[in-house]
Amino acid sequence: MRSFYKSRGLEVPNPVISSPSLVVSKKQKKEALSQSVFTIPPELNVSLLLEFAGAEDGINNYKPLERPYVRVSGEATVRHVELFIRRKMELSPTCQVDMACGERLLDHCQSLKDIKQSLGKEAIQDGLLVLHFALVLPSET
Repeated sequence: MRSFYKSRGLEVPNPVISSPSLVVSKKQKKEALSQSVFTIPPELNVSLLLEFAGAEDGINNYKPLERPYVRVSGEATVRHVELFIRRKMELSPTCQVDMACGERLLDHCQSLKDIKQSLGKEAIQDGLLVLHFALVLPSET
């Protein structure tokens, strides 16, 4: 290294001295990473599988849902999931999204945690809460 500087007529820099207190071994780094400061308990999260059940005749121009697997807070409601679907599929405001879990039609204000608890194992497939959604035209009342 010294020859590099001398051949170019540059001043040779002083060598860097590392203090032993700042040197951290790979083992210490690995231990520090494994002890995460911020962990989210799994009971606070819900993993979803969003399955598209189809669209009613007359509903066109929507994008397919690219990622059917979503992880959200258990406090999220069916309305939050609907808004997510609307945004990702670029749905028109006139289109209605109906969501079901198992054989039950879901209400907008139900939280995902409540759905998971009330329906139990029939709602879960491979550890995922399975929600079926369909695109329908608004009913005329």
